[in-house]
Amino acid sequence: MIDTLAVTIAIRHILSRRRQTILSVLAVALAVSISVIFTSLVTGQQQILTDLVEEKLPHVVVKPEPGEEFIHLYKGLQDRIGTLQGIKSRAASLSTTATLSRKDKTKNALLKGSDPLEMDKIYKIGASMVQGDFGSIQQTGNAALGSTLAENLDIKLGDKVYATFPNARATDLTVTGIFFTGTPLDERVAFVSLKTARNFRDIGDVINAVEISLQDITPAEGLAAQITTWGYNALSWQENNPEIMRAINIGGFWTRFSVLLFMVVAFFGVASIMNLLVVEKTREIGMLMAMGASRSNIRDIFLVESAILGFMGAAAGTALGLAGVLLLGNVPFEIAAGGSEITTLPLIINPWEIFMLVFWAVALSIVAAVYPARKASRLDPVMALRGG
Repeated sequence: MIDTLAVTIAIRHILSRRRQTILSVLAVALAVSISVIFTSLVTGQQQILTDLVEEKLPHVVVKPEPGEEFIHLYKGLQDRIGTLQGIKSRAASLSTTATLSRKDKTKNALLKGSDPLEMDKIYKIGASMVQGDFGSIQQTGNAALGSTLAENLDIKLGDKVYATFPNARATDLTVTGIFFTGTPLDERVAFVSLKTARNFRDIGDVINAVEISLQDITPAEGLAAQITTWGYNALSWQENNPEIMRAINIGGFWTRFSVLLFMVVAFFGVASIMNLLVVEKTREIGMLMAMGASRSNIRDIFLVESAILGFMGAAAGTALGLAGVLLLGNVPFEIAAGGSEITTLPLIINPWEIFMLVFWAVALSIVAAVYPARKASRLDPVMALRGG
């Protein structure tokens, strides 16, 4: 149990040693402030990726059974999916590779047939249209192309594009929409109606995917696993977009690793200063022992002092870090992500992460004082009074 004597003497040490106190607080403050800024930046970047998944991608995709090319009787599957908890929307689609040609320009693309109203609930293409109307693809023979794909084919609104592929029926498509989402859809996808896609493939009333949007993307893997038990090949967004998961995981790893390095630097800074304090206060330690202070009292003095210094440094570092985040948040930074323009650095303050930074700063400061405190408590009182 820490007594009031230990707290009183620890505070007196802090007030009497201004230079060492400033150095200790500064070591912890720098580590915490840099950590606050760094974690806010990484959290902001991860939020951009998460928003991209939530707003621009399907969260679960159901594909045909292994060995099958199409899903037959898909309307029953859609109805069954609709009974699951957390479903926001679901869209049947028929995707097929097509070679699109316009004059001397040729490009392979994914011809994606669907009901535009249902598909728009998942990909938000309607809000990403730069020309034309996404709903116009409901009419057979119309298509909406990604901006990069349209640029590569030198296509403008109202132009005709010729779609061909082996074992498919050559089709003329009228471009009635051009969209920009800021995702790979822009360079490789042409949306058409289900009837247009089926005419191109020369097949009947079948699909090869049911794309699902969830109210919360967290349980996507569990939902995919549940649908898989029905005999379908259901994949979550994590499985369909491994590059996004890698970016999120790598960001989290480097955040933890960097914060660890910052804290280790602060740890050694506090430890060296506490060791110096023991040397400087040797005679005082001897006097306290001669007056009846126990070895545990001596140990507690240094542990309490280090805890107070750690808390002071963590508080100062948090204030500096938050000020840095606010300052950097006003720095102009223009980049397109997920179909929207980001005009400032993506910085997000997470109160829980800041609390954990303060906790670890104080905890490591106490740990840094364990050896010096133990060393002080084991001093011989007579030798300590002589200063050696």
